[in-house]
Amino acid sequence: MPKKGISLHIGLNGVDPSHYGGWDGQLAACEADAKDMKALATSQGFTPQILLTKQAAAAAVIAAIQQAAAKLKRGDLFFLSYSGHGGQVPDTNHEEADRMDETWVLYDRELVDDELWALWSKFAAGVRILVLSDSCHSGTVTRAMPV
Repeated sequence: MPKKGISLHIGLNGVDPSHYGGWDGQLAACEADAKDMKALATSQGFTPQILLTKQAAAAAVIAAIQQAAAKLKRGDLFFLSYSGHGGQVPDTNHEEADRMDETWVLYDRELVDDELWALWSKFAAGVRILVLSDSCHSGTVTRAMPV
């Protein structure tokens, strides 16, 4: 076990239709996935946080990741699990070979892989980050790490 472990578990059984052109994004078991991942993390000594459906708005997800980044130091571990829809949007900064950015479909908007990439940079050097993403169409939403 690392010196300190913080985990964040996100599960969306639907989205706000007013932000997605009337689409409600209904899914059946994503909240259950998040609860199961939280239980697993708790059993391993992590300090967990969970965001379910309406709680999983972009601002809340970003804030939770930033809070973890502020608390963790070299040798610590951040464990994030996501269960919900994934997606793709046009790549606006032209760094993707397929010209598409991958996303997580959050309650109020899609969170783009470029935004996640920027969030990972908030963590101190030596903090390990483990992301488990159960999301269709989101490819490598965490982006490939540079070598």
